[in-house]
Amino acid sequence: MRKAIKRVALLLAVVLLALLVFVGWSLRSAMNQSPGSPIQVVAATWMRDHHMGALVARMEDFYYRYINTPEVGGKPKISASFDSGESTPPPSPSASPLPSQPTASPIPTPTPATAEPTTPPDFNLSPDPAPTSQTGAATHLSPPSNLISPASIPEPLEGVWQAVGNKVAGQHAVYLTRVRTDDVHTSYYATAMWLDTSLLNSMFVPGSEEPKGGPNPLNGALPQELWPLVMANTNGAFRLEDTRAGYWYDGQLVQPLEKGRASAVFYRDGRLFIGKWGRNLSLTSDMIAVRQNLDLIVDHGQSKVNGPEYNVNWGATTDKENLAWRAGFGQRTDGSLVYVIGQALSAQTLADTLVAAGAQRAMVLDMNEYWSAGFFFNHKRNGDPICHKIDPDISGACDRFLRPFARDSFQFLAAFPLTKRHPAS
Repeated sequence: MRKAIKRVALLLAVVLLALLVFVGWSLRSAMNQSPGSPIQVVAATWMRDHHMGALVARMEDFYYRYINTPEVGGKPKISASFDSGESTPPPSPSASPLPSQPTASPIPTPTPATAEPTTPPDFNLSPDPAPTSQTGAATHLSPPSNLISPASIPEPLEGVWQAVGNKVAGQHAVYLTRVRTDDVHTSYYATAMWLDTSLLNSMFVPGSEEPKGGPNPLNGALPQELWPLVMANTNGAFRLEDTRAGYWYDGQLVQPLEKGRASAVFYRDGRLFIGKWGRNLSLTSDMIAVRQNLDLIVDHGQSKVNGPEYNVNWGATTDKENLAWRAGFGQRTDGSLVYVIGQALSAQTLADTLVAAGAQRAMVLDMNEYWSAGFFFNHKRNGDPICHKIDPDISGACDRFLRPFARDSFQFLAAFPLTKRHPAS
C-alpha cells in the first residue's frame, strides 16, 4: 500500500515538474516575442492565450478593488498645463461642420480571410495643398468648450483646451486638457485630446498579433514615410476575442461584424466615423477597416453605461465599476474626435468625460496599464517626429505605435503641409 502511495506521489511530482517546465518554457518564449513589454503584461497575455481569460479578469478585479485602490482626496501630482512649445489660445470658428455620417456605394458581402496580403492596403494619405476659405485663411474646426471640474477648487488651467504640436496649414489640429472626473478621487486627472478632422487624416494600423487572425501588411508599425505627418496616435480596441464583436480589414472579414455594436470605421481617404453598426453604418466600397468593440458607451450625447440597453459585460476584463486605466474615443457633431484616457476611471466617469467634451457617440478602447496609451507629436525640420505622452504616467515607450507593436493603433496624420516645425534638425 505504501509503495503504491509513493508511486502515485512520484507520478504526480513528475507531472507537476513537467507542467512547470512547460509553463516556464512557454512564458520565456512569450517574453522573447514581446521585447520591452512588462512581465506582468506578458504573463496576463499568455494566460489569455491559454484559455485563462476569465481567471485573469477575476485577478484584475481583486487587484483593483483591494490592492491598487485610488487615493481619496488630495491634489493632482501633475500640472494641467501642457508644454508643447507652441501653445496658443483656441482659434475662432471658420469652417462648416463635417457631414454627420459618410455615404458611399455598397459592396458585396465579404468573404472570410484566407491569407495575408503581401502589399500594403490601398489608401492615399499624402498631404494636399492647404485648404482655404473665401477670406484666404485655412479652414478648420473649433475645439470644444472648456470642461468644468467637479472638484470644488479647480487647478490652474484645469479643463482648459491647450494647443500642442505642429500647426497644419497654419492652424493647430491637436488640443489637450486635463480634468478631474469626480469630487472624491481628486488627485487624479483624466486627459482629453481633441483632434480636428478637417486638418487630419485617420489611419488604422493592425498590430502584429491583434486583431488575431487578421492581415498584418504593416507589421504593426506606421510606415516610416508617414512619420513626418504623424500628429497623434492612440491604442486600439480590446483583443478580438474579448470584443463580443467583429473585425473587417481591406476586403477581408476576420470575424463577422455584429449588428448594434460600437464601430470605428476607417475610410481610404482618411475619414474616421464612430457609430452603431447597422444603424448608421454598413459596409461600403471606400472603407478600409471596421474595428468593433462592445456597445457604444455614449450615444446621442448621453452615457449608456448604466442604461438598460448597455447589456454587455465590460469585456473579458475588469468590472466596469473598478477605477483603472481606461481609454475611449468619441465623435462630436462636427465630425471632430475626442480621445480620453486616465488611470483612475470607471466606465461611467470615462463616458461622462467624453460627454462633457461634446461626444455624440463614443466607444471604449483597450484598457489597463500599458495597453491604454496616447501620444502627440511635433517634428524637427528634417521631418523626424518628437513624441510626447499626453499623460506622463503612461507606461512603455513613447514611440511604440510608430514601430512594430503587438496590438492595433489609431493614427492621425496631417492632411495638409505642416508649419512651425521644431528648430532642431
